[in-house]
Amino acid sequence: MSEYRCRACVLFCMDFRLHGGLDRFLKDEGLDRDGTDLIRVAGAARALAQPDNPRDREWLLEQLGVSHDLHQARQIYVINHEDCGAYGPEQIPDSSLELEIHRRDLRAAGGLVRERFPDVEVIPCFMWLGGRADRIID
Repeated sequence: MSEYRCRACVLFCMDFRLHGGLDRFLKDEGLDRDGTDLIRVAGAARALAQPDNPRDREWLLEQLGVSHDLHQARQIYVINHEDCGAYGPEQIPDSSLELEIHRRDLRAAGGLVRERFPDVEVIPCFMWLGGRADRIID
């Protein structure tokens, strides 16, 4: 079964504008060679922190559980990005407020993931449209 193990699971937004940025991020983190499960869902952390439907949160935690249980992923990256349409661009314009809202949701999502999977390292990140990703440190 060891050939089915991966190092990490990455929860990321489905936004096509960041495909290249995500590829670079995976390479920079060494995740391209260590095995990574990818879960792409609109809003990423928002789907956990403030889902439109509570069932969405549970579904997403179930998907993370598949990576954790079936592939033994021991790291979970939760990555939000600049100018995310799932947040409604008119509600949080590009500004320090936008980043603070993403940080809040990344922290909340990280807490939910840690609660469900206490043996996993949760790594929240924020990606800029240019492709640079910063870890969110509490």
